[in-house]
Amino acid sequence: MSFDLRYLGTSGVKDLGGGAALSFAPNLARPRVFFDGELARPVRFREAISALHDVVVGDLRRLPKDRSAHEAWKQQEAEREARLRRELHGEAMKAELARLGSAPRPPNLEADFRKMHKLYWGARVRWASELARSDPQLFRHLVPCDPVVTVAPDVVFFECFSKDESSYGCLSVDRDAFRGAQDAGLGTTNVDYSLALHEHFQTLRSYRPTRLLVDPTGFEVAVEGRGDYREEKIDLPPSWLRGFGQLQAAMCLPCRRVDVPVEAVYSLLAHLDRHRERAGPRSLRFQLTPGKAPILVLDPWGVSIPCRGVTCDDIPVAVGPAAGAGGLGPYRSGAPRGAPAAEATEEIKVWGRRRLSVLARLLPLADRIEVRLLGSGLPSLWIVFMGEMRFTLALSGWTANDWTSGSHLDVMADAFTPDAQLADRVARHLEMVRRASYGELAVSMGAPDGALRSALHLAAKQGQVVYDHAAECYRCRPVMPVALSDALLGPEPPELAEGRRIAQGGVEIAREESLSGGRRVVMARAKATSCELLLDTDGAIKKAKCSCSYFYKNRLRAGPCRHLLAVKLHLSGRGDAAPSLQPPEQAEAGSRAATAAPRGEAVPFPAELLVEIERAAAAQRAGLAEVVEASWDLAFERIQGCRSWVEALALGGPEAERALGARELRAPVVRTLPVHADVLVEIRRVADQFKASPAAVVGLAWLVARRSTK
Repeated sequence: MSFDLRYLGTSGVKDLGGGAALSFAPNLARPRVFFDGELARPVRFREAISALHDVVVGDLRRLPKDRSAHEAWKQQEAEREARLRRELHGEAMKAELARLGSAPRPPNLEADFRKMHKLYWGARVRWASELARSDPQLFRHLVPCDPVVTVAPDVVFFECFSKDESSYGCLSVDRDAFRGAQDAGLGTTNVDYSLALHEHFQTLRSYRPTRLLVDPTGFEVAVEGRGDYREEKIDLPPSWLRGFGQLQAAMCLPCRRVDVPVEAVYSLLAHLDRHRERAGPRSLRFQLTPGKAPILVLDPWGVSIPCRGVTCDDIPVAVGPAAGAGGLGPYRSGAPRGAPAAEATEEIKVWGRRRLSVLARLLPLADRIEVRLLGSGLPSLWIVFMGEMRFTLALSGWTANDWTSGSHLDVMADAFTPDAQLADRVARHLEMVRRASYGELAVSMGAPDGALRSALHLAAKQGQVVYDHAAECYRCRPVMPVALSDALLGPEPPELAEGRRIAQGGVEIAREESLSGGRRVVMARAKATSCELLLDTDGAIKKAKCSCSYFYKNRLRAGPCRHLLAVKLHLSGRGDAAPSLQPPEQAEAGSRAATAAPRGEAVPFPAELLVEIERAAAAQRAGLAEVVEASWDLAFERIQGCRSWVEALALGGPEAERALGARELRAPVVRTLPVHADVLVEIRRVADQFKASPAAVVGLAWLVARRSTK
């Protein structure tokens, strides 16, 4: 993709009267975006933006060797050996080789090697630094695109990818972190970036007022004849563009939230800095035991770093948009409480741990650190909370496995066919409101859960939407001025393309079995290949088995194989998507009501119990919505932990068995109430779990809560 960059001047630090301004030159080829505000804590911003710089310039790829000199050397050796064969006798050569082989090794060989090795790498680093200063065009090729800055109503955040495309960094700064009046134009743009700018960051001091300025003057002045105006055209690789979509796919997958103390991360980085492993394994292991503090284990030394002061939940909670649609605050609809807890310690391994060194400058400023793990060999997210700032570092499964070529994570999410029109509606809605939780989007869009998740995923792959893990909400962030098409992103993964082809008549379902918590096991044959899937309540693959070579080599670390994908697509096409919360005859009306009145949602009630609930609300001098939410909070975990509807009815007593035993209530009474969207999502999930109507679940929650408070 050919991408235009137009800058007036360069980014840097400008001296002001009694202070300084950290000025960023925005891309004039994009819509007008600007910001001007004084930093309350410039030193904290200096350290955070410097960590983002380490992500930008990070490149730990193992580059292929230049073998041209080696090939020339081999040809010369071949000619020399030909001459030797004519001049020397074979036996004499064997004797000479035997003599050389028996000679003792020089005593200082290891010391001399290390000395020469250090000399070589020192010269190479000095050459690379000089090249970056003297040849900015080459640096432009090393950093495919300038960092992206977004000015939102509540935050200003910077995003970037490393040169090897294995690390993603995002620095979010609250608007409250700026003193006094602020001048801002909301939107997203690229900012001019150079290595010299990093040197300017280091001049920030706490005793000198500092302003953060995304300079708007370039949009207002005539640039003809200006020597500091420049235009650049760079050819963005599809992998850079697809990386944002793959990153969003990782954020949409269920993950484990682990709080890691700052001192544990310090011990981890200090040990890696003092020691260099000479052999594998080179993994970082998270040992999670219910009721105990997590333990970090560094291989191959076997060093254990305990995370003191925190404990693992009995049931690790899945977080993110895929965990029951998510929402603001802690995700309430996590793993079912009724699912059996693992007695043995769960172990999750991640690789490429030396990329965590970019967090070193942030540790003195960190209040806490949160790690979100997708699974062994899968990406991980490290979120550093620093008061009014948050730094998110997303790492691919391992250093050589970047976000695009190695792990096609979007194919592990639910397999609903995305609706392009719904994705466009979501993008336009977020463009107006700038940020929204999943629950708020569900109310505004009035779309089924699976369709909305797929639409959000499509909008993210097109570069229009990003999920902010630190704030747990969706944000409008157009990474490019236009939505990215499939032609720009490049062809889809081969396994996914082949999986689509197999799904068209090549899948035979042998067995399906429902498990606790809404999970299910599916055993099938895809193109004469046996496979097995464990799906969660959102249709995402939790575990799998397949007899093909691709799965034997990669497991799920590089995404599902074509056979697993074919079965998953077959199940989606068969209509296994989650049903809507509202009855079919009211779905259209409910959609219109959600769009017209974002504060109200249709909630079904059993007719027999509605009068009793209204009387209780009047006695408590509370609204009907407050009574529904309060009863749901008391009864939700107990109901979800039951293994059957009969067991759930027993919680409500004889009245529940009499009034709600049929599960499906034919004539529910629907009221429009300002109930929180997360509560509605949880009601639907429980209704799907027991194959009951939402009205029956609402009535059961009321009876269980009433009984528990007596």
